[in-house]
Amino acid sequence: MRRFLLKRMLLIPLGAVALGATMAARANPDAAEWYASAVYPALSSVVGFLPSLASFSVAEWVAAAFLLFCLAYLACSIRAVIVRTGERGMAAYRGAMGALAIVCVAFFLFTALCGLNYHRYTFAEHAGYDVEGADADSAQRQEELVSLTAALADELGQARALLGDDADLFEVEPGQFERYAQESVEAMRKLAEQYPVLERPLYSPPKPVLASKLMSYANIGGAFFPFTMESNVNVDNPSFAIPWAMAHELAHQYGFMREDEANFIAYLACKESDDALMRYSGLMLAYDNALSALRKVDLESANAIASGLSAAVQRDLAQRAEHWAKYEGPVQDVSNAANDAYLKANDQTDGMRSYGRMVDLLLAEQRAEEE
Repeated sequence: MRRFLLKRMLLIPLGAVALGATMAARANPDAAEWYASAVYPALSSVVGFLPSLASFSVAEWVAAAFLLFCLAYLACSIRAVIVRTGERGMAAYRGAMGALAIVCVAFFLFTALCGLNYHRYTFAEHAGYDVEGADADSAQRQEELVSLTAALADELGQARALLGDDADLFEVEPGQFERYAQESVEAMRKLAEQYPVLERPLYSPPKPVLASKLMSYANIGGAFFPFTMESNVNVDNPSFAIPWAMAHELAHQYGFMREDEANFIAYLACKESDDALMRYSGLMLAYDNALSALRKVDLESANAIASGLSAAVQRDLAQRAEHWAKYEGPVQDVSNAANDAYLKANDQTDGMRSYGRMVDLLLAEQRAEEE
C-alpha cells in the first residue's frame, strides 16, 4: 500500500475543496457575494501585485511555461512506462496521479481567484436595474430596441466626428496602447465612484500580448488570466476596438466574470471617459450588440439605422470586417467551441451568446433613464 500512497496525492484534496466551494457558491449566492466582496479584492491584489509591476504580459510567459511543463511531464511519463518493463503499471499509475494532482491544484487556484465570482450577485442587482422587464412584452422590446440602436448610432457618429472624419483609426500608434491602458484604469476608477462594488486595492493596467496573431486566429480580443491577475489584450486589432477590450478584461479583474456584465461595465466605463476614442470604442461595442439584437426582430429598422451611419463609421466597420475575415477558419471554430463549453460549465447557459446579453442591461439602463 505504501507504494500506492504517493506524496503527490496530498494535493488531490485541493480539487475536492474547490469542487465543494463551487457547489456551495452555486447554491448560495450570498456566500459567493461575501467571498467576492470581502476576500477576493485583497487576495487578487496580493496575487497581482508583482505581475502588475511588469510592462509585459507575465501571463503569456506563465501559460507558455505551463504548456511546456505539461508536454515534458507527458513525455517523461510515457518514457517511464516504456522503459520500466517490469513496472509499467506502477509507472502509469504514478503518471496518472501526478496529472490528477496538477489538475486539482490548477482547479483550486482557478476557483479561488475567479471561479467563485461566477456565482455572485449580478451587476444588474448591484446597479438596481430590472433586466426581466424587457422580455415581458415582445412588441415593447422591439420598440425599445429600435430606440436604443438609433440613439447609439447617433452618439457613435458624434464621437467619430470628434476624432476627425478623415482620421484612420485602424492602426495602433506607438505609445497608444500604454496610454489607453492607463486611461482604461482611470475610467474604471471613475466608474467605481458611482458603483462602489468595483472598488479594489490594486488596479493592474492591461497588458499587450506578443502572440496577438494567434489570438486573432482563435477569435479572442482579450483574456483575463486569474493566476497573475492580468488583463491581456490582443493588439492585432483595430485601434478603436482596443479600449473597450481593455475595460472588458478589467471588469473580469474586478470580480465580474459574466461576459454580458463585463461588456456592459466596459461600455459604462468607456462612455464616461473624457477621451473621444474611449467613448467611440465603448459606443461601438454597445451599438454592435444592439444592432445584432434588433436584426433578429426587425431587420428593416436595423438596416435603415445601419445605412444612416456616417461615412467614417461605415469605413471603420468595413475595415474591421475585412481584418477579421482573414482569420476565419477551423482554428477559430475550435476556439469558439471551447469558449462556449467553458462558459456553459460556469453557469453561463447561453455560452458564446452570453456576450450579446448585454443588450438586456442596455435596455434596462435606457428604461431607468426614461423613468
